[in-house]
Amino acid sequence: MRKIIYRIAWSIAWVVAKVIFPFKAEGKENIPAEGGFVMCINHISLIDPVIVMLTCPRHVRFVAKAELFKNKLFGELMKTCGAFPINRGQNDTDAISVAESIVKGGEPLGIFVEGTRTKSPTGEPGRPKSGAALIASETGAMVMPVAVVYKCGRPRPFRRCTVRYGQPFELRADEQEGQRGRLRKITGEIFDRIVALWRQGI
Repeated sequence: MRKIIYRIAWSIAWVVAKVIFPFKAEGKENIPAEGGFVMCINHISLIDPVIVMLTCPRHVRFVAKAELFKNKLFGELMKTCGAFPINRGQNDTDAISVAESIVKGGEPLGIFVEGTRTKSPTGEPGRPKSGAALIASETGAMVMPVAVVYKCGRPRPFRRCTVRYGQPFELRADEQEGQRGRLRKITGEIFDRIVALWRQGI
């Protein structure tokens, strides 16, 4: 039943978004055809995950803040679309375990690396968090940088949105560093690639 509801919701969202927020995708050939990987994305608007889901040929499971699941109806819709909650600002080991199991199970995992929406009026990515680096490091999964770019910096009706999929890459382990230093370096590498994609513009 959930698959049917998801396909219906996806079809409706595709038509609405294509008209109101005309979108296009670049670099879709970079998306692995199979296997799990961590999709690391910048975050500008609430519609970012919708646009990514509509442009990606694979079903992406998203990490979403727990507050979005408080409304039962909306929370069920989120779960139907494959999202699961995480308590921000806490060491949510249950959510991390779910995320790792998704990747190890061969599914794409979507994470907004800033942890929240950027406050920049131009949409420039803000400071990244280390969650994506932790999951990628623990699972040994490939990392795919993704940039969502809006024509006016932020979504405006009838203005184009571009989702740019970068080249997946493997993390380089450095056994000489402690975990904190290693995660900081991985986070920086992921973020630099996302910013480079975002700066290519619309």
